[in-house]
Amino acid sequence: MSRGPPETRPHCAQSGATDRQSRQLRVALAICPSAAYIAVMGSAQQVDGRHARRQRSREAVIDAVFSLVAEGKIPPGVDDVAERAGISVSSVFRNFDGLADLQRRALEEFHPRFAHLFAVEDADAPRAERIRSHVRARVELIGVASGLLRIARSRALDHETLVEGIANLRYQFAAQTKQRFAADLDQLTPTQAANLLALIDATTSPEAFDVMSSAHARSARQITTTWNTALEALISHWTRDTNETT
Repeated sequence: MSRGPPETRPHCAQSGATDRQSRQLRVALAICPSAAYIAVMGSAQQVDGRHARRQRSREAVIDAVFSLVAEGKIPPGVDDVAERAGISVSSVFRNFDGLADLQRRALEEFHPRFAHLFAVEDADAPRAERIRSHVRARVELIGVASGLLRIARSRALDHETLVEGIANLRYQFAAQTKQRFAADLDQLTPTQAANLLALIDATTSPEAFDVMSSAHARSARQITTTWNTALEALISHWTRDTNETT
């Protein structure tokens, strides 16, 4: 009887079995299924190990992108990313399908990484307090996101997935605004509420921050003061503060 190809014959390194013992091993596995379980688990652990290493490499690359963008390297080159992540350039491309994919994954990672800045825990507070919280969180978010968003916007025309990433992030910004100012928006008609929500969100958007900081040379502190004043004026014109203490 001819034997099958080597890759189909059972192998057990622990027992030191040779090819001639394959039949005996098949019999042993039939008698003792636990041996098959051990072999399968060993293989699964090897796969899990490779997956864990790949995941660590991906996380290191994403960390490198955020770090480089925060330092003003926009866009960060693949050589810089690889060096900062401590891996080779080829490893970067084994983990991501090009720079556009890497930037899209970084956008997807933004919300989980900075979830504490999206949290709204003062929706029942007086309006002035909510405005200060909103502006403070928004300025901090923009501080870590504006560079990445500029990269994504500049490449969005060529990469549809980046358009989706930007749209998702903008949705998260709007959702935060809607939750924090629900007490004010609920006083209005649906159309009025949608208009005010859009106005608040646009006023404190990354694009507005870029215009004020670049074209008008305003510092983050000056923008913070201006936005606090602007939101108080905007919201006061549309609604009354139901939580205001007398």
